[in-house]
Amino acid sequence: MIFVVLWSVIFVFLAIYLGQSPKVRGWLKLLGRNRRIWRVTIATVAIIAIITTTYLLLPAAHHHQTNERELFEEFAAEAVLKLHTLQKVTIDSTCDLTHPQPELAYILPLIIAAYNEIVEKPTRPELTRLDDTLHFTMNGYKQFKNRGIRLNKALQKKLGNRYTTSIESDGSSHTLIVTYNGAPWDNEQLTALPVMDAAQSHQLDAALLMSLIRHVSNFDFDYRGQKDSHGLLALDDGEGLQQIYIGAERLSKLLQVGISQENAIATFYPDPEIGAKPENWNQSPLTKSWVDQVMADVQFYKANGMK
Repeated sequence: MIFVVLWSVIFVFLAIYLGQSPKVRGWLKLLGRNRRIWRVTIATVAIIAIITTTYLLLPAAHHHQTNERELFEEFAAEAVLKLHTLQKVTIDSTCDLTHPQPELAYILPLIIAAYNEIVEKPTRPELTRLDDTLHFTMNGYKQFKNRGIRLNKALQKKLGNRYTTSIESDGSSHTLIVTYNGAPWDNEQLTALPVMDAAQSHQLDAALLMSLIRHVSNFDFDYRGQKDSHGLLALDDGEGLQQIYIGAERLSKLLQVGISQENAIATFYPDPEIGAKPENWNQSPLTKSWVDQVMADVQFYKANGMK
């Protein structure tokens, strides 16, 4: 559309400018008597009008925008249900897991571990609320004050000042209330848990998988690579977080057959040169530099707790 408007302005300007010349007006009168010229002119105008009208009437191309927060909420709910299946926690029937805050759901295993460590003969805890607030109920203790203080201190030390914790008691029922007051986690932080889950499932180095995602798509779910490749790992299949598990399986299989980490990583390079053979990746400065960056950041993620 911009192209049509631009050339229309240019033609109008030239028509006005040249129309001031007597010689040009004379040529236009002469050409105006020629029927063939009129037919070509009318046809040209009609074609331009048809193209413009078609462009205006066609619906704008729809660019799919992934609701990333929704994906992580779904994963958080599944992770909590897995803890329930493993009998680590009971989920109250009134607990709504429709929109659990990932920043709270992700720390539930840490809360359970701290509870089991602080309290002697711990009963199975119950999750009574998980949305923008987490309610973790511990039943069966007449006296809980000292243990509650120790649990609060332990959690504050582990979670930091972005989390607020308190304990409310009602008879032998004691509820730990946790809220998150910091900035929402970015995709890199939120992707860490599914990466560790996928890595554990496929006996893979979580730091390696995390670094690979960073350098393929920079944690952009809507990343588009060559041809039909898309998503976090620029694969040709899988959507959303599913690509993490598909990529983990593929990477694990490559490593299990004796392929070196560097060669396995090179197969994920999202922008290979046309005609380049995958096995000759180390002859391409761009691919080799990319693989080196992935390997360097593996140590970064290990240093930050991904092992």
